[in-house]
Amino acid sequence: MRWNSLIGVVVLSVTFLQTGTANPSDPSPSPPTRIVSLKDFTETEVKGAGFTLVSKTRLHIFALGGGDKVFWRDVFNDPDVSRMYAAGWIIDASTREVVWEMTMDNTSGKAHKRTFDGFLELEAGDYEIYYAAHGYFESGAFSHSSINIDRRPAHRSHRTGFRFFDFFSDDREDLFDEFMDNAREYGIELFVDESARGVVRMFDVPRALPNTVFEATGLGDKVFLRRGLKVLAPTVVQVYALGEGRRRGEISDHGWIVNAVTRERVWDMNDRSVRHAGGASKNIVWRGNVVLAKGTYELYYVTDDSHSNDDWNAKPPYDPFKYGVTLSVERPSDRNNIVQTDRWEPPSQTIVSLTRVRDDEFVSAGFTLTKDMPLWVYAIGERSGRRAFADYGWIVRASDRTRVWSMENRESHHAGGAAKNQMVDEIITLPAGSYIAYYQTDDSHAYGEWNSDPPFDEEAYGLSISAVGEGFDPKTVKKFEEGEEEGVIAQIIRVRNDSHIRKRFTIKSPTKIQIYALGEGVDRSMADYGWIENVSTGKVVWEMTYGMTDRAGGARKNRMVRTALILDPGEYELHYRTDGSHSYSAWNDDPPDDRMHWGITVYRSD
Repeated sequence: MRWNSLIGVVVLSVTFLQTGTANPSDPSPSPPTRIVSLKDFTETEVKGAGFTLVSKTRLHIFALGGGDKVFWRDVFNDPDVSRMYAAGWIIDASTREVVWEMTMDNTSGKAHKRTFDGFLELEAGDYEIYYAAHGYFESGAFSHSSINIDRRPAHRSHRTGFRFFDFFSDDREDLFDEFMDNAREYGIELFVDESARGVVRMFDVPRALPNTVFEATGLGDKVFLRRGLKVLAPTVVQVYALGEGRRRGEISDHGWIVNAVTRERVWDMNDRSVRHAGGASKNIVWRGNVVLAKGTYELYYVTDDSHSNDDWNAKPPYDPFKYGVTLSVERPSDRNNIVQTDRWEPPSQTIVSLTRVRDDEFVSAGFTLTKDMPLWVYAIGERSGRRAFADYGWIVRASDRTRVWSMENRESHHAGGAAKNQMVDEIITLPAGSYIAYYQTDDSHAYGEWNSDPPFDEEAYGLSISAVGEGFDPKTVKKFEEGEEEGVIAQIIRVRNDSHIRKRFTIKSPTKIQIYALGEGVDRSMADYGWIENVSTGKVVWEMTYGMTDRAGGARKNRMVRTALILDPGEYELHYRTDGSHSYSAWNDDPPDDRMHWGITVYRSD
C-alpha cells in the first residue's frame, strides 16, 4: 500500500474539517490561542511537543514547510512518497500512530514554501506534535539534487546527495544557503479557540510507555548496546523498536534478544517482521508481544554511522525520539519479573579467543576437553557471496583433522555495517578429546583495515569459544599444542616447493589406517601429492589422485582427500612431492583452509 494513501483516512476518530487553505468564512467563535509553536530549524532538525485534550477539540494548524515532486518515484511506484523534506505531523501518544501529517496533497504553494492552514478535530486524549527539516531536495523530469544538513558542532557542513541526469541544477552551495534561509521560517503552530484553552494540557515528549522495564531511545550513530535481562517468571513483554532497513535483509539499525543459555534468538527485528515507520521508506518499526520464559537473556541494539537521532539524512520516522528499543509489560506487577543489568558482563570462562584478526592472517589455538561439553561459539567474518565466506573460522578434531564445526556451514546473521559482515552465535556440544580452532582472512576488510562499514562488534572480529553453565570446572579444559597430534603413524606436512620427502614406518599387525592429504591439482591431475609404497615389494599401495579429492578451501586447485585403508604387516615408505610453485608458505593463490597440513599424514584408525 502507498503510504500517502493513508492520508485522509479517519484514524483514531480524527476528522479533518479542512485540509488546505483555511476558508475565510469558517466561523471562529472566539480569538485563537496558540498552544504549540515549533519554529526555526537552522540549529535543530527535529522538534516536538505534547498536548492533552480533555475533550473533543477543534484545532487550527498553520505550518510552513518544503517539498517537491519526484518524477521517477511516480513512474516506479516508490513507496517513499511523502516528498516533504520539511514538514510536521501529529501522533497519538498512546498508540504511537500518526493521526495527521503535512503532504504534497494537503499543502499549497511553491516547492520550498509549502503551506498548510486548516482545521482538525481530535478526540480527547494525549497527542505529540513533531516537525522535522532534515535537508533539502529539488527535482524535475530529468534532474534531482539533494542535500543533507548536519547540524552537529563537529559536523558543521552539508553532505551532498546525488544527481540523476542533472544537466540544469545550480551549484550545491546555493542549495545549502537557500535551505538555511528557508529553515528560519519553517515550522508549525497549533491554535485553539480562547474558550477551549482550559481543555488543553502540555507535556514533554516523548510520553513514556506504560509499565516500561527497559528503554534505550533517542539513539545516535555507531551504537552497540548489549544488556543482560534476568526473567524471574514467564512474562509477556511488549517490544517497541524503531530502526533503519531495506529489503532483502539489509537492516542497518536494529535489535534482537538472545537466550543466554541456548543462544536462540527469541526476538529479532528483521525485514520479514517490520513495517514502515513513516517518513523515509527505510524507517522501520517492530511492535508486538514476545513471551519470555524464566531464564537469562541478552538484549542487543546496534546502529550504523548514519541516519539516527544524531543526524537524520532522510525524513525521520513518525516517532523520532523513540528511535531505539523499549520493553514494557501489561501489568505493573509484571515489572518485578524482569531485572536488567546496566552493564553486560562477558563470559569469564573463555577457552579460545582468536579475535581482532587483521588482513591476510591465519591463526589457531588448540584445546582438550576431558569430558563432553557444551560450548558457546561466537564468530564474526566476511561473506563474499550468498554462501561463501572470505573471512571465517572452523574447528577440527586433532586426532584425524575432521571438521566438527565450520562457520561456512552455519546460518549466519547480519553483524552490522556492510551487508557482507556476518556473525554466528550458537551453542554446540563437543565430546571429550582434543581440538584445534582456526580463523583465516583474505587480503581485505578485516579488523582495523575495513574497506567498507565495519561490524558493530569490531573487537570480536574472528572466533571465540567459551564454556557455558554455572557449574563449569576449569580443570576440564586444557591447552593443546598442535604438534601433539594423537594417533599419528607417519607424517610429512608443511612441505615447500620442489620437494620430495620420504618417511618410513612399520606395521606389525593388520592395521586400519586413515590417510589425510592435501595437495595441488590442476586439469584433473596432481602437481603436489603423496603416496604409500611397500618397501619390500616396491609396490605402491595407495596414491593420491585428482579423482578421489575434494576442494580444500581457498583456490580451486587446493585439493584434499581423507580415506581409510587396511595395511598388512610390513615396512612402508610415505612419500610427498611438490612442483615449483604453490606450496606451504609460498602460495601463488589463496591457500587451503588447513595450510599447516599441506602434505600427508597417516593416522591409526580405531
